[in-house]
Amino acid sequence: MADYLNLDYLHTFVVAAKTGKLTTTSDIVYLSHSAVSTQIKKLEHHVGATLFIRNKDALTLTKQGQTLLTYANQLLNLNDTTLAKLKSDDWVGKLVIGVPTDYAAFYTQEIYPRLMQHLPDYTISTVCSRSRVLRSQIEEGTVNFSIAAMESQFPDDIELWEEPLHWVCSKYFDLDAYDRLPVALFSDNCVINDYSLYSLRKSQQDFQVTFTSTMMDNVAACAKAGLAVALLPQSSITDDYQIIPEDRLSCPFTLKIGCTWNHNKPIATDLRKKLIDCVKDAVRSSIYNSDAVSDNDTPF
Repeated sequence: MADYLNLDYLHTFVVAAKTGKLTTTSDIVYLSHSAVSTQIKKLEHHVGATLFIRNKDALTLTKQGQTLLTYANQLLNLNDTTLAKLKSDDWVGKLVIGVPTDYAAFYTQEIYPRLMQHLPDYTISTVCSRSRVLRSQIEEGTVNFSIAAMESQFPDDIELWEEPLHWVCSKYFDLDAYDRLPVALFSDNCVINDYSLYSLRKSQQDFQVTFTSTMMDNVAACAKAGLAVALLPQSSITDDYQIIPEDRLSCPFTLKIGCTWNHNKPIATDLRKKLIDCVKDAVRSSIYNSDAVSDNDTPF
C-alpha cells in the first residue's frame, strides 16, 4: 500500500520550524496549541523519527527534522505550482501580470493605466498573491511578469525600490506595560513574516502573537490602534505611529521590491522593456520614490 505524507501536517511542521514556538505556530496556522502538537506528533510517528527537541514552548530541529524541512518546502511549493498550472490558460495574445497583495492599490492606480496605454494590443489579466506564490506561477508559466519582493536567491530581478523596515506601535503604546509583548504578524508565507520572526527570536524578547492577517493594511491598523507592535515598511509609517527604539526591537533587513519573469523562458525583449518602463515610470510618480526610499536607478 502506498505511503503518503499529509500536506497539512507538513505545512504545520514548516511553520513550527520557522517560528520555533508552538504558540506562534498555532496563531499562524489557525489551530489550537494541542492540535499543532498532535499534528507534529503524528508526523513524527509517520516518518519514524523525532523532528524537534522540545523545551517548554521552544522547538529546535533535530538532524532528521532539518532533512525533512528541506523536502517539505519542496513538496509544498510543488503543490502550489501544480494547482496554479491546472488553473492556467494558454498564453496567446494575453499577458498575466503578478502583483503582491499589499501593492494591489498601487498597481490599479498607477501601473495598470500605463500598461493599457502602452500595450493596447494585449489582453492583460492580473493575479494578486504573495511574492513567493507569484514566483512559483512564473516558473510554471501561468504568470508572465511580476512585481515581487526581492530575495538573495533571485539575483536577476530588476530592483525598483528599497526601504527600511521598522518595528512600530501606536504613539500611546506603553512598551513597559507588558510582560509578553503583543505582536501583529502576517499569517502566510512572505518575506516580512520571516523578517519579523527572525527579529523577535534574535531580540530574546518574550512575546505573544495576538493578531494575524494576510494583509499589510490590517497588520498596520492593529498597530495603529494600540493592540500590538508590528514590523512595517517605512513608506507605510505615518505620524500615527512611534518607531520602537532599536535597542528594544530592531530589524537588520530592508525590503526590496523588483520586477521578475521566467529567465529560462523570457518573454520578448521589446515587450519586457515596455513592461519594465511602465512599472518604473509608475514608481517615479509614487510614494516609493520619495526621499524616504532609496532611488535605485537600475538601467533596463
